[in-house]
Amino acid sequence: MRYVRSELPSDPPGRLSIGELAGLAGVSPRAVRHYHAIGLLPEPARDGSGYRRYGGKDVVALVRVVRLRAVGMPIPQIAEQMAHAGTDDESLPAALRALADEIDSEIGQLTATRDRLRALADSETFEQPVRTLTQALRGHGLLGPSDELRVGEGWAAALLDALHPQGMPGVLDEASGLLADPAALVTLGALRQRFRALTNKATDAEINALVEAVAAVLPGSRTDAPLVDIALMDKLLSDRLNRAQQRFIRQLRDRLATHA
Repeated sequence: MRYVRSELPSDPPGRLSIGELAGLAGVSPRAVRHYHAIGLLPEPARDGSGYRRYGGKDVVALVRVVRLRAVGMPIPQIAEQMAHAGTDDESLPAALRALADEIDSEIGQLTATRDRLRALADSETFEQPVRTLTQALRGHGLLGPSDELRVGEGWAAALLDALHPQGMPGVLDEASGLLADPAALVTLGALRQRFRALTNKATDAEINALVEAVAAVLPGSRTDAPLVDIALMDKLLSDRLNRAQQRFIRQLRDRLATHA
């Protein structure tokens, strides 16, 4: 069956309908209308019958929009590139390189997340962070061979694993310097027992003394901020701690922030 244009005999030669334009760029006519509506593609003049008619310049512009959308460039940035297409074409390569850098960063984050998900799938349980922390604490003598983390401590381990970009291994890596110090380990073991023993009858003096003792053990100056926010941990763990333990966490957070 041959294509016949007799229904529009007055069409100027070399002009395309919206459907023909869309077909050349591999999109739908609806997409073309959308690009007109949001200002990505100039709307051409209409013919005597009221139809939009497109020429070669429109084909080039639409194909460019479609290609930029395909590589993930945001619409406002595409609009800026289209506005400069006829004057400063050097801005497009720079914008594409910047977009490629952003994609590289996202790929790195997605790859790390993918690897963690596969490791979690291989472990066949969501209790792996608790086991990892338990083994680490036992290895450093902070837990006895038959001791287990309390429910609240296990929940804290799961949260740390979820919030830290590198999971529980990243948490333990940040604490490696502290865990490698025998004297600090002895002190940490005693402090952990004092924290677990806090009850709602604890006085301000007892809580303040524990805060100062813990702050004295933690590394003094850091060039990098910790990757897990203690304030966020406080909010998420509030229902797992008694009121005295919650006060200790908040005061420790404020103490560390003041002396950062």
